[in-house]
Amino acid sequence: MPPALAEKPDLFPDLEETARAFTLLARGRPLIVTPVGAAEAPIPLTEIAAYCALFGEREPERFVALLRAMDEAYLAARAERLSTSSSKD
Repeated sequence: MPPALAEKPDLFPDLEETARAFTLLARGRPLIVTPVGAAEAPIPLTEIAAYCALFGEREPERFVALLRAMDEAYLAARAERLSTSSSKD
């Protein structure tokens, strides 16, 4: 089993729906051009708003704050992995 799955933290039950939404929304994440190639951009607020409207999110401000925090953590971890892997080359 990969270490990431073996060491996977437990998710609070009240965040399971938000985690599923993040997974769905992350699939529509745009790519941006950088000096070193393409990189993942944050999930657009328009996509989050569309999700809220489509699925009837009752607390959009809280939902946006949670998704933004998850997205920032994801992008930071992704950047760290990329910088670590490129420094090994």
